[in-house]
Amino acid sequence: MAITIKSVPVLEGTTAEEFVRKAEKNALRRTPSLSKSSAKRLNKVLEKSKNFKFE
Repeated sequence: MAITIKSVPVLEGTTAEEFVRKAEKNALRRTPSLSKSSAKRLNKVLEKSKNFKFE
């Protein structure tokens, strides 16, 4: 039995141009950094996730 493949929407015309303009503008924006306390919390969560054991 065949499964229907859904078509992928494609941007065209002014919509595509506006999308590219916004994407290029956002690419130039500064990426926010984590505060020291947020970085510590994140590292703690990552360590716990590495040591987590499924039972």
